[in-house]
Amino acid sequence: MADISPYSIVEKGAKIARNVRVGPFCYIGANVTLGAGTVIESNVTLVGNTRLGEQNRVFPMAVIGATHDGDEQKGCCVIGNANSIREHVAVYAGSPKQPTKIGQNNLVMIASQVGAGVTIGDHGIFANCSHIAGGAKIEDYVRTSAFTYVGENVTVGAYTFVAGFVQVDHDAPPYAMIQGSPYRVRGVNSHNLKACGFGDADIRALKRVFRDLFNSDGNLDEEVLAKLRKDRKVNPYVKILLNYFLPTNAPKREADDDDA
Repeated sequence: MADISPYSIVEKGAKIARNVRVGPFCYIGANVTLGAGTVIESNVTLVGNTRLGEQNRVFPMAVIGATHDGDEQKGCCVIGNANSIREHVAVYAGSPKQPTKIGQNNLVMIASQVGAGVTIGDHGIFANCSHIAGGAKIEDYVRTSAFTYVGENVTVGAYTFVAGFVQVDHDAPPYAMIQGSPYRVRGVNSHNLKACGFGDADIRALKRVFRDLFNSDGNLDEEVLAKLRKDRKVNPYVKILLNYFLPTNAPKREADDDDA
């Protein structure tokens, strides 16, 4: 049997696994599903068509499944397993056609916001007050610093590190360290890559390509990109990076003042 505080409200129809724990002063709507081992701390609100997998932990004052127009019955939010959603986090629900999705083993830290229709992969860490706007896509193993802003429909590539107070206003490539507002590519996120099991040879290969591919201002060198695409012996991780810049995946960005 689930351990539910008598001071919480759980609407009829909610599906709660037997070993879920719900603290006091929570509200859980009728269309919410909570998987085995999930812990809902005090003062948490879960509404809409929201599904949490197993072994999640949601901390006080978090709100999951709300919609901007207040029509919670149409909102959809799908969260995988083993995520930690800290205090005062807001995860807005997407539509049935584009639900908000959070994968597995993510840490969403205090006062962060996840917009409607956002897709977050696995093993991400999002520092305090990160804001991910509607429709954005965050790939696996991304790290953000405090007060990061990811714009609407922007993609942040896997293993990328975003420095504090950065406005990610156009797509960010994988493996990168990005800084500034608007951001510039500053190098390879080698610390994260090493922690994730990348070999020294692969990291060196990425560093060489980043040095050639991005100029001193962090902008893409199209001539270098064209030459690298002709190399059939390119490192497999470098190939993933190069494929990111194919026309169908090319970053969407506004022209900077000095590009005009």
